[in-house]
Amino acid sequence: MNRDEKIKELEEKIRQVAANVSSAQHELHELYQELQLLKHNASESIKPINTANRKESQTGNVESFIGLKLIHLVGIVVLVTGISIGVKYAIDKELISEAMRIALAYSAGILLFILSLRLKKKYQLFSAILFSGSMAILYFTTYAAFVYYNFFPLAVAFSIMMALTIYTTFAATSYERQEIAILGMTGAYAIPFLISANSERAELFFSYILLINIGVVFLSFKRSWKLMGQLAMLITWILFIGWGYLRYQPADYFTAMLFMVIYYTLFSVNAIAFGISKKESLTIREIQQVVVNNICVYTSAIVIFSNDFRWHEIAVITGIAFLFFTLLALTCMVLLPLEIILQRFIAWQSLLLLIAFIAMRWDGLTVTLLWIIVSVLLFIWGVFSKRAWQRLASVLLIGATLVKLILFDSVQFSTVQKILSFIVIGVLLLLGSFYYQRFNLSQKNKESNLS
Repeated sequence: MNRDEKIKELEEKIRQVAANVSSAQHELHELYQELQLLKHNASESIKPINTANRKESQTGNVESFIGLKLIHLVGIVVLVTGISIGVKYAIDKELISEAMRIALAYSAGILLFILSLRLKKKYQLFSAILFSGSMAILYFTTYAAFVYYNFFPLAVAFSIMMALTIYTTFAATSYERQEIAILGMTGAYAIPFLISANSERAELFFSYILLINIGVVFLSFKRSWKLMGQLAMLITWILFIGWGYLRYQPADYFTAMLFMVIYYTLFSVNAIAFGISKKESLTIREIQQVVVNNICVYTSAIVIFSNDFRWHEIAVITGIAFLFFTLLALTCMVLLPLEIILQRFIAWQSLLLLIAFIAMRWDGLTVTLLWIIVSVLLFIWGVFSKRAWQRLASVLLIGATLVKLILFDSVQFSTVQKILSFIVIGVLLLLGSFYYQRFNLSQKNKESNLS
């Protein structure tokens, strides 16, 4: 067989393949049209039923929310409010003695508690609401009996509230209700204020808070009650920062440093432990907890370790925080390679701290030049790593530098400094623009080659 015959044979095979492909495409098109028609008919036939079911389901959900949750919550709040108003009225009119006031308040709390136990088996949700109200009444009645009437010594008041806290936490696991656990947690954090006026021992105060936090974090992890851990973090940092602003003394340096590190580590573990144990990606709320925890520890360091908020000391703290968060971001890249969003958030925090450190440590032309150097390094990093956020950060930093140059530096810079700054920034912007043009062109060429 010569070459011409081979070519004709191959051409004939190609025509047959093309005919088969055309026939298959025609059949596929007909099948697709039939499928669309079936879907349309099916949707038309079930549409009224789905709409009716949806309306009925929505109505049922609203009714259940009002009847099973909203009315109960409003009712218990109104009841507690009524008891408070009644006690206040009796006090104003001097109808009952101080002992009777406390006895009546305790009686109301105990009555609600007994009712909650009686109704728990058949009406668990309603029982949980009554239980929450009873614990709230018992908590604050004990507090009032100690603070305002001195009915109990410190040890007795502390023991009662601690027992209430432990029992409330136990009941939360029994009811499987997170709100009850939050109530017990609130009472637990309120206990230290009973002893705050009687002791200046910061290490005892924060040791107690640490014990409560360990219990809360364990319960949060065990029952997947993430809100508890997040609330504990916010309350703890508020207490710590408030103590640092109002009562911190240089002699408390070691205590402050120790508990700041422990609290930060505990809540960082709390934020990521659930996702790691379940081998799931971290949720946005868990990532937010890490970010807020970082902000809180940085704020705590400034409040405690900067003497009267001196700028130089704040700059040193900011520089140390930048190094720490940079190390943290690198650690996340190694240990949690799939948590890209978490890595980016921590990296952004580290970058912002670096920019702030430069602005605090230097001034004038030095800040402008250092910001330009950082932006160039970010851009190079983004190019070689093929990551967009570094390039975006570089562009934003160049823009901020340009705004700083126009609004602030132009007043202080000499003519030579202005010329140098504008030329450098202009060249960088043009180079960046050229790179993006080239990048977009290469992307289009790749897409055209693939098509």
